[in-house]
Amino acid sequence: MALNSSVQAMTLALAGAAVLLPGEAEACSPAECAYVDAWQSLQPINAQAIPIDGVLLLRGAQSGDSPEEEWLDKIELTVTLDGQPIAGAVEAAGIRDVLLWRPAAPLEPGEYQAVGSLDNPAYDFPFDYCSVDLTLDFGFTVVAEPSAPLVPPLVESSTMVIVRETETLTSLVCCEGAVPYSYSFDCGGGGEYVGWEDGFCAAHQGFGSLRVEVTVDTKLPPATSAMVKRELIIDGESQSAELLDAMAFGDSKPFCTTVLLTNLATGETATSEQTCHGSEPEIMAQLGDVAIDPGDELLENCSEPAYTCEVAASGDRWDLNKCAPWAPDEPTGGDPTEGPGSGGDDTGDGTDGPASGGQDGLVEHGCACDSRAPSPFGALLLLGLGLLRPRRRRSRWRYVPKDSS
Repeated sequence: MALNSSVQAMTLALAGAAVLLPGEAEACSPAECAYVDAWQSLQPINAQAIPIDGVLLLRGAQSGDSPEEEWLDKIELTVTLDGQPIAGAVEAAGIRDVLLWRPAAPLEPGEYQAVGSLDNPAYDFPFDYCSVDLTLDFGFTVVAEPSAPLVPPLVESSTMVIVRETETLTSLVCCEGAVPYSYSFDCGGGGEYVGWEDGFCAAHQGFGSLRVEVTVDTKLPPATSAMVKRELIIDGESQSAELLDAMAFGDSKPFCTTVLLTNLATGETATSEQTCHGSEPEIMAQLGDVAIDPGDELLENCSEPAYTCEVAASGDRWDLNKCAPWAPDEPTGGDPTEGPGSGGDDTGDGTDGPASGGQDGLVEHGCACDSRAPSPFGALLLLGLGLLRPRRRRSRWRYVPKDSS
């Protein structure tokens, strides 16, 4: 009874302390104002020079996800020239965190003044400081020229394949007694993770994605270019809208890109030529689920032969009674007849190390384990002491760059 009470007390103590796995505490610590729907700032973008037929753009930072249209009735903005009010209204720009003030008539060249406010919703302590009302007070300049006409933009693209290692119970090869297990960690969106207490594991599977980075040259003077929305069109559908000249998109299959320019003041548009990416056979072969070679990592981190095990019936860990030496069909991480992971009978270092061939030697040495299931209390205790070494899916990327087009 005393032992059970001690176990229960330790379990409750660890749970009450909100123990987080290493690395998960930071991943699950949102920004202090993450759950507050409010604007933290709002500043002019193109105050230095606005054409006479232009609009004033304002960029802000929202801590929520409400669309910009829902804030229009909470914004007051008065624009004056030489003390005289200029008619106009605030609108959504169709770009995240961007608003615009559109005058009712073309503007005269000169120095303008804008004052106003944005009323954020009220929140109780401790989030009250996250939704302070904003005060707007700034000047802007209207230059004596209209917007320049749009032309098809010059677009340069850089293409690369990114292969991310996949860490699941079926994609790992391990050594030094590592026994992977999976666990869930609910951090708002939740997630599945894989960890192990001892030894080393590497992935032999990955997922390849095609990433295209696009740079846009509008060929426009600064006053007009500052008011132009850049949209990245993927296979005919808009994926992102920016005021910047750099955009990117990734997918696990080939795709085609175009860039659509829109003058937010006049509505005029222009479209770039279409460019297609990733249709080359050597690129397509690296997209989606792909096999990767862990040989170099195993040689570097293992002093004993590597192994894999089947997933237990519970589905959350390896079955230690069903392990086998790691013997890939086409190893490329070193000499396949030497070193850990070879599946041969030698240890690869010329010493009297554990044998890698045969199930008996593997269970005794390679797995450093027996048929007993790991103690859940032992894992919980290690977790509380910060000694458990779980692993998240690693974000080690393998780049295969392709020449810019």
